[in-house]
Amino acid sequence: MKDAATTVDNHHLANSIAELVFSRYKSCPAKCKPTVRPDGTREWTNLASVVVRTAEEELICASIATGVKAMPDNTVATADGRILHDCHAEILAIRAFNRYLINECEKLDGDESYFSRCVVRNPNTESRNFKRFRLGEECQIYLLATEVPCGDASMEQTGAGTKEAWDATLLERGRPLKGREYFSEIGQVRTKPGRSDAPESLSKSCTDKLCLRQFTSLLLTPTTLLMETDGMYLSALIVPESKLNTESFTRAFGRYGRLSRMLGQDDDRSYGFWPFEYWTYGRPRFEHSKETIDEDSSKPSNISLIYVANMEGVESIIKGRKMGAKASSVSGASVVSRIMLIHDAIRLAGRDSGLSPTMYLDLKRDPARQRQKDICRRALGNWWQTAEDNFVV
Repeated sequence: MKDAATTVDNHHLANSIAELVFSRYKSCPAKCKPTVRPDGTREWTNLASVVVRTAEEELICASIATGVKAMPDNTVATADGRILHDCHAEILAIRAFNRYLINECEKLDGDESYFSRCVVRNPNTESRNFKRFRLGEECQIYLLATEVPCGDASMEQTGAGTKEAWDATLLERGRPLKGREYFSEIGQVRTKPGRSDAPESLSKSCTDKLCLRQFTSLLLTPTTLLMETDGMYLSALIVPESKLNTESFTRAFGRYGRLSRMLGQDDDRSYGFWPFEYWTYGRPRFEHSKETIDEDSSKPSNISLIYVANMEGVESIIKGRKMGAKASSVSGASVVSRIMLIHDAIRLAGRDSGLSPTMYLDLKRDPARQRQKDICRRALGNWWQTAEDNFVV
């Protein structure tokens, strides 16, 4: 798939996807959404959604998430898989999509008559690294985002009309660039934006994480225990037409941008490098975007919403946990947290795979997957490692 911008046909499909997503979001409970604070301050957020298009051209809104927050790095090592480190909408939407896939695998496993619209039992039992399930034939996956992903893809947008000066000595120290600082330094790995006085988060920008997904697929470690990676890559990233800068996207995500240093390296046959296209939608506008709120005094919402199509209810997340849960409570872990996803995946895969209880990072360090990550990280450079969230599974 080549790097590409929107065609007329793609624009029509992108508009249909946006209408579906915003319709689903509108039906979600108000308690999960931005509000007006007691002092009159209006809140805003970003939204992302994973949508699957089937061979029959049916659109499935598999997941929706909102959010603009990330937890400090010092919370990760003690999280025991229960805390969501990165609560930016794009990342949560991908996690929620993996929850959707695991749920579909469970339904197929428990009921021979169950028909899934996008997950099928894998008939190719002789395939390398056989997994019991796979994506349906000719299904395509799209990620809609109401804002350009934070990080390198948004630098021109960030720097427009800004004349801030930065201390050059800080840039030379080799530390990761934080959020929007040094916006003129394009092509760089960046961490999530945040206040300069806030505890540091080494969570990589959404641009950098989406770059990595072009090498490792959209499957998280738990889901790789159940499903093959074939077809599990983004077909297109969809953003508002007023926000797409094709030059920025090509540099940030494309084969001949900052990833050009990895050309010629042999990636693993069970994965690959699958760059996505860049599409735009023109309507409708997201009702809780910062642009729609259009107030200088507006503030980002602390709440994240998580919607999974094949689950009842919608989760509200604050500080990486379900709203209202005690910090020490196991029940406070989101359905898309590491511990919840891996426990369900092992329960389903364990009967046939011979998996036995082990440490989470032992499962995560699959050699083929790790090689793909290394290729991408070497190409991008300056990829600082976050603290490790390791726990008994």
